[in-house]
Amino acid sequence: MRYRKIAAISFFLLLSFPFICFAGAAGFTLDSGAFNSVPEPRLRYPINESAVLTRDEPLEFKWWNDVTGIQGFVLKIYKGYDMYGANLIYKKDLPADSSSLEGDQGLFEDGQVYTWSLVRVSFAGYKSDRSFNSFKVIKE
Repeated sequence: MRYRKIAAISFFLLLSFPFICFAGAAGFTLDSGAFNSVPEPRLRYPINESAVLTRDEPLEFKWWNDVTGIQGFVLKIYKGYDMYGANLIYKKDLPADSSSLEGDQGLFEDGQVYTWSLVRVSFAGYKSDRSFNSFKVIKE
């Protein structure tokens, strides 16, 4: 008799296990930040390990502008890999319709590593996670 109860309970748990596991996925939360989140921007260039600068042409930073209803972007350039305030060499607030920025070649030294980051800002003032990439400048 005792083994039948254990077997019945075990059988019930075995059959209901998939439903118990997926119950959390079907639920919802009332997280107020969920509908205020802003997707991070997708970077286009430079996203390689190096950026080659020729003559006096500027280094053009590019990204996809694929989200409507935003206020704009914040682009920052840091010298080195670390994105700390002490390493910040350039910051620019950009309008919502922008998808690129020409960086003056005078900002960059040959052989140095730089990191650029981009944040999307909503009309409500919410900011996305930053997208970033590091690259080495090669001047020809």
